Amino acid sequence: IGGDENSQPAFTDISPFDDLLKTYSERYDFDWRLIAAQMYQESHFDPDAVSHAGAVGLMQLMPATADDLGFQNPEDPEAGIHAGVKYLNRLRNRFDNHVPMDERTWLALAAYNVGYDRVRRARNRAREQGLNPDKWFGNVEVAMRQMTRSYWESRSGSGCRCGQAVIYVSSIRFLYYAYRNFVLAV
Repeated sequence: IGGDENSQPAFTDISPFDDLLKTYSERYDFDWRLIAAQMYQESHFDPDAVSHAGAVGLMQLMPATADDLGFQNPEDPEAGIHAGVKYLNRLRNRFDNHVPMDERTWLALAAYNVGYDRVRRARNRAREQGLNPDKWFGNVEVAMRQMTRSYWESRSGSGCRCGQAVIYVSSIRFLYYAYRNFVLAV
């Protein structure tokens, strides 16, 4: 077909919001490509996205959460990105400092999706099973998946749709790793 088979295609950007992603990711010490992956997972880069639960904007924040963070208009791309990254940072900071930063980030992403308390419960469950409560992949995610099964088995409502968080974090990681391999043309 022509061309160097070892060369990678060059992209000019990942999303229409790369400059904003870089600005706010740097402010809160995230890799902007991770936030791009999260944003794609949340809204497919659609600033007008609205979830069935009422979450809005690129980062799919509930209006009350955005308001709590000091943002009145999360539908606005800049406000929504800033609020989403600030919220993810707030969640990440709730995990103990002894937890490595990359693991706190995966745990925070799960909390962004299903709530901090559910992740806390999954960490406790992981600990009880001899799994590492400070590591998401292969550990807390296993406990989270079990919490989903316990809900369906008991039908008591004590579980959650926690399997969604497992898929959410895995999808973001997959896309993030792909974005890290992109060669961005200047």
